[in-house]
Amino acid sequence: MEINTCTATKTTTTATGDVEVRCAKPTGHASAGDPQHEAKLGVFPVRWRSAGDERE
Repeated sequence: MEINTCTATKTTTTATGDVEVRCAKPTGHASAGDPQHEAKLGVFPVRWRSAGDERE
């Protein structure tokens, strides 16, 4: 099964501990000139830019 979303992940701190979130944008968005990753944790948006510690 092919994954059609970005594989970048980020660990974010919540009141109950650290949670890993995965970018929900399409595969290749960063190489296409859109370096901003996005995910949602419940109703809260999580955004970050590409860096050496995320995978894409």
